[in-house]
Amino acid sequence: MLQYDDNGFYFFALSGLSLFLVPSWYTVLGKVYGALTVRDDAIGAVARTSDEQVKAAKLKQSSKGLGSLKKKEFLVRFGITLALTVLFVYLVTCVSEDGEVSSFDPFSILEVDSGADNKSIKKAYKTMSLKYHPDKNPNNPAAEAKFMMVAKAYESLTDPTAKENYEKYGNPDGKQSLEVSIGLPSFLLDTSNRNFVLMAYLIIMVGIIPFCVWRYYSHSSKFGEKDVMYSTYSWYHQNLGEHTVVRALPEIYAGSAEFRTRNKPLSEEGAEIQRIMKTLKSQMQKPKFKHPVCVKGNLLLHAHLSRKVGDLSEKFGDDLNYMLRCSGSLIDAMISVCQHQDALDAATNCIKFGQYVTQALRTKDSTLLQLPNFTQDDVERTKKASSGKITTIAEYIKTPDAEKPLSGF
Repeated sequence: MLQYDDNGFYFFALSGLSLFLVPSWYTVLGKVYGALTVRDDAIGAVARTSDEQVKAAKLKQSSKGLGSLKKKEFLVRFGITLALTVLFVYLVTCVSEDGEVSSFDPFSILEVDSGADNKSIKKAYKTMSLKYHPDKNPNNPAAEAKFMMVAKAYESLTDPTAKENYEKYGNPDGKQSLEVSIGLPSFLLDTSNRNFVLMAYLIIMVGIIPFCVWRYYSHSSKFGEKDVMYSTYSWYHQNLGEHTVVRALPEIYAGSAEFRTRNKPLSEEGAEIQRIMKTLKSQMQKPKFKHPVCVKGNLLLHAHLSRKVGDLSEKFGDDLNYMLRCSGSLIDAMISVCQHQDALDAATNCIKFGQYVTQALRTKDSTLLQLPNFTQDDVERTKKASSGKITTIAEYIKTPDAEKPLSGF
């Protein structure tokens, strides 16, 4: 007869937990080891100038040491892993105390020694049958199951045929094709827990699981190719066309749906937005969109393109970094939309825009600014000393070192 088996549940739970804990701890410890042992050159924190030293310090703070692990994703994973590890240790303790999966043992069921005589067996049977009799335990499946096991155990120790079958096959009913039990905790059969079990079942099956499915579907249904939101594709289709120029792209990019929650300005951010606007207004195309999200995102991008990120607050710096992390997939989406509209010039401008974002340059900036240590003053001195012969990186590379105006720079 099948019965709920605590030990079987322990082994099943330990197996299931192991499938999660082993790779999870491998990931957690790998991240900790990487944060503690990563080299500066591996994260690009090699500084040659004072500006690069500032950037290197930020990179080290965000990528090295235990402080770099203070990220939501890592902390959530670590918390879940630690909690499940505690549960794993508890189950191991339970198994160590009673580690055998439930099997039919009449002496254990009757709670007598394996060498007990018939008198002791009958006494134990009488005591336990009275204790677990269904008439004394109405509506109690656990007590009813125990009563049947007690009767079966007594039969296997007193009936000659049943006793012979037990000694030969381990079961009073004779040879069994398969011996199984239900790997669930026995407290589920306890009458006092009936309401709790029912409520838990209803909450999980009617509440939690449908909510998780709805949450996953409602979130995933917002995204299309390359994990770009459908609202972003719609925005690009409305605002990208054959005549779209490079200078208009930062504002269009700032209106992407991925930024509409993060870049929504707070009331206390108004003063900083006005300050940045005064600094960058002369370098920006006249805004087409007045929405606060577009205005803030456009300012952040121009601060990046103008290499004035140092003027941003920590909050605005984090928002800009988020926009830059998304730039690869979003600019690809912009190019795809232009291709779909057969807008070749606009697609070419989107490619150029991606280069400007990567290089942190404005459209009118010299490509020489991509060289390490070069500032705008250095670019002007280079052009002047070479009589305008060196204006691009290609020309700078072709020029012999001895003839470069900044060969000793």
